[in-house]
Amino acid sequence: MKKQLLAACGLLIALAAVSCGSEPAQEPSSNPASDGSGSSKEETPSQPVYDIPEPELPERDYGGAAFTFYAAEPEEKDETVLFYEKDFLVSEGLTAEPVNDAVFNRNLKVEQKFNLKVKVLETDTKVDTLILSGDTTIDMVAGDSVWFGDNMSSGIFLNFMDLPYVNLTAEYWSPLCVEGTRLDDKIYMMPSDISMLPLASVGYLYFNKRILNENDLENPYDMVYNNTWTIDNFLAMVRKISQDLNGDGVMDAEDLYGYLPITGFRMGCYLQFFYGSGMKFTAEDEESGRVIAVDGDKAQALIDKLREVLEDHTICLDNVYIRDKFGDELIFRNMFLEGHALFTESNMAGMDQFREMEDDFGIVPNPKYDSSQESYFHRVSPHVSMFTIPATAQDLDKTGAVMEYMSWLSHYTVLPAYYEITVKQKRVRDEDAVAMLDIIRKTMVFEFGDVYDSYIPNYLSNSYDDGSYSRRFAASLKILNKRLAGYVRMIRSLD
Repeated sequence: MKKQLLAACGLLIALAAVSCGSEPAQEPSSNPASDGSGSSKEETPSQPVYDIPEPELPERDYGGAAFTFYAAEPEEKDETVLFYEKDFLVSEGLTAEPVNDAVFNRNLKVEQKFNLKVKVLETDTKVDTLILSGDTTIDMVAGDSVWFGDNMSSGIFLNFMDLPYVNLTAEYWSPLCVEGTRLDDKIYMMPSDISMLPLASVGYLYFNKRILNENDLENPYDMVYNNTWTIDNFLAMVRKISQDLNGDGVMDAEDLYGYLPITGFRMGCYLQFFYGSGMKFTAEDEESGRVIAVDGDKAQALIDKLREVLEDHTICLDNVYIRDKFGDELIFRNMFLEGHALFTESNMAGMDQFREMEDDFGIVPNPKYDSSQESYFHRVSPHVSMFTIPATAQDLDKTGAVMEYMSWLSHYTVLPAYYEITVKQKRVRDEDAVAMLDIIRKTMVFEFGDVYDSYIPNYLSNSYDDGSYSRRFAASLKILNKRLAGYVRMIRSLD
């Protein structure tokens, strides 16, 4: 912990230094400190690398011109949402709130380097309407990746891989997004450390330490370190927790459960554990571009494992909060906050609601399929916020230089302000949780079949609900292959 506090202090100094025009302080990566137990930690998570060299960019003076983002504002803001897209793009001034001040200082540094002004376009007009009408004021668009995918055929966005100066393999972009969504030499949307919304939207598990200890269960942290945190062991723990707390003879939202599973089409827990088990929807193929790569036998085995505990209540009666029985995800979060479940699934954005939780909570990756699996994997929400380039952008040299520098600089300012300070220091409650977050951050998966409406997650979700991969997914491969091939043809036809 001492090393982490020292690193955090160094990063705070970096934030202050940016506003003074000096170069960001560079902190070497370090492993989590020992927990003092003397136990061997076989899983050693990789923390963010804070010693990435500044990208080599040409000297540019844009004479005070604007660098303009488009970011749609929601009609009504949700009070449970800590940050929106615009919050990571611009700041009106210093407020002593870490993320806000990091954004302000980062933009000041960018503006000083290129002699320009970073701004967000103030408009109620949708971005596709603006681009199709020939508007040339927008340099970069921030928005919902699924919306981008749905509107790609109109030709309103440009290929990120044609953008000069941008190094998409750098950690401040996302190599896993390139791997998961690239088609040939084309990729039309990318996350960046400019915005923390992708990091905030990745799903993983929370657990209640009091319930764990009262039932003499093995600590999930130790299971991660010992490489035994698997689907089977997770479900075995879920099956041990069930209690009618109020004694009314009915299991309802006032009672105790082993798990509060995520519900919802395309967002249900099966797809979270599908990714966590190392499976994927699609893979790159030189001839076909993208092909379906679902492991049918493994997908069915996972369906069977999960349904035995989460769905078949004649076998595992009332150990889980029954799907769609009581309400939505907000109710799940409130139940967990009030101590009614051992496990629930949420994300970093949801963590803010657990700040006032009386019981201590822990954080753990979604389990592996088995101990032979080399890595953990975590699905980023299909509706994750990403960046894309408008086809009407007037100066791609400027766009590339500014986005590369801003992404690199954000890795030293916005990322630590959000991840190291807001999340790690102000939200989590123990050092092991910090180590778990580092595992989760490094294993965020983006998928072509998610950001483009391939139907693949829909049919996998149906397979889980029906209990049969063969009846739902395998029987529909002709439809799914046709749908995927259509997207490949469409993207290959774009300039």
